[in-house]
Amino acid sequence: MTSTRQLVTGWGRHGAVDMHVVEPRNRGELERVAAPSNNVVPRGLGRSYGDAAQRAGGTAIATTGCRRVEWLDQASGVLRADAGVTIGELIQIGIPLGYFVPVSPGTRNVTVGGAIAADIHGKNHHVDGSFGEHVQQLTLRLADDSIVECSPTNEADLFWATVGGMGLTGMILGAVITMAAVPSSTISVETTRHDTLDELMGIMRNSDAEHDFSVAWVDLLTRGRSVLTQGGFADAAEVAAHPAGPLRRPRTPSAALPPLPPIRWVQRPFVKAFNELWFRRAPAEQTITHESITGFFHPLDAIRDWNRLYGSTGFVQWQCVVESDDALRSICADFASQPAFFTVLKRFGAENAAPLSFPKPGWTLAVDLPATPKVFAALERFDQQVVDAGGRLYLAKDARMSRATFEAGYPRLDDWKQVRSAVDPQRRFTSDLAERLGL
Repeated sequence: MTSTRQLVTGWGRHGAVDMHVVEPRNRGELERVAAPSNNVVPRGLGRSYGDAAQRAGGTAIATTGCRRVEWLDQASGVLRADAGVTIGELIQIGIPLGYFVPVSPGTRNVTVGGAIAADIHGKNHHVDGSFGEHVQQLTLRLADDSIVECSPTNEADLFWATVGGMGLTGMILGAVITMAAVPSSTISVETTRHDTLDELMGIMRNSDAEHDFSVAWVDLLTRGRSVLTQGGFADAAEVAAHPAGPLRRPRTPSAALPPLPPIRWVQRPFVKAFNELWFRRAPAEQTITHESITGFFHPLDAIRDWNRLYGSTGFVQWQCVVESDDALRSICADFASQPAFFTVLKRFGAENAAPLSFPKPGWTLAVDLPATPKVFAALERFDQQVVDAGGRLYLAKDARMSRATFEAGYPRLDDWKQVRSAVDPQRRFTSDLAERLGL
C-alpha cells in the first residue's frame, strides 16, 4: 500500500486541508492497515461536496483499491461488493444480466462505501427510497480493529447508524446489495416544460407516483420556469424497437476541460445565458424520448472536472428538504438574488430508520453556488428558512452549516450518538465535518 501527504478537498474544491492518505491495494490490506489512534477518516472517491471525508492533520484511509464483486444469488440480483467498488462498475456488471443499481445519484463515480455512508438518493426516492434500504448486510472494521457484520435484523442499531453516518461509526469494508431488475438499458423519458414554479409543483405532486424516476431543472433567476423529466426503463414492447439490443452496457464518454485560467467562469451573466439556452432546448410540448443510462442519470460525468468552472475558490452545493409548499416557494423566490446554477428539484418519499439519513417526505432542492463570503452569508438566511419549516440540509453536500442548524434538522441525533459512543468511545474515526457539527 502507499502512504502520501496530500492537499485534500471535497468535490467543491473548497477548504483544502493537508493530511496523510493511505491507499490499501485490496480488501485484505484494508482490514489490516495500521492507522493513528485517532483522527482517521475513511475516504472513497471524494465526491462529498464539502469536508465529510477529510481531517486536517489526520489520516484518510482510501477504499478505492478494494474492488471485488461476487454474485451471491444472480437469479434474485443479490451481490456482495467491496467498499471501493463504484456505482458505475455495478452498472457495467449488472446491466448485461438485467440488473441496475437500486439507487443512482447524479454521478456514477461514487463508491459503495460512500453510497452507504451518505445514504445516497436518486430520481426514484419517491418509489424506492435511498441506497441503504437495499443493503442486506454490512461488514465494518470498528475503532478497536474488530470486524463485525450487521444488518437490519442483526446489530440493527449499528447498521442504521452506519447508513448515513458519514463514515463515523467504522470503516465499511463491503456490503451485500439487492440490485434492481430492469427490462432494458434504455430509459423512456417524458419531458415537459413549465413557465412557473406553481405549475411545476402541481404537475410533480400529481404525476410523480406514475413514474419511477422524476427530476426537474429549475431556473431560480426567473419565476421558476423549469424542465421536468419523468420516466422509467423501457418495457418489452419499447425494447423491441431498439435493434441495438435490450441490455447493453452504457457508454461512459468522459473528457476533461481544456486548460482554463483559475477564475470563476460561473457568474450571473453566464448563468442567465445558460438557463435561457437550457429552457429553450427543451420541447415546448410534451415529448417522449428514449435515452441511455449515462444520458439520463449521469450527464455531467461526460466532463470529468466540470467543478473547475467555479475557479480557484471552488463552490458549494446547498441541498435542503422541506415538506411545506409555501416554504419551497419562499426559498426559491429568495434565490433569485443569487447566482444559482444547476438547480434541481425532486420529491422524496418516506424516511427510513437511519438517524442521520437525509431524505424525508417533501421537496428537495439542490443549488450549486460559488464559494464566496457573500454567498456564505446569504446561505445562513436560507438555512434558517429550512429550520423554521422543519426541514434539514444534506450532510454529504454541506461545507458550512452551523451546528445549531444541523441539530435542529436531525431530531434522532442523540440515538446516533449513543451508538457511535458505544463503538468508538475515543472518537478514532472523525472528520472536519464531524468536528464542525459536534459529531
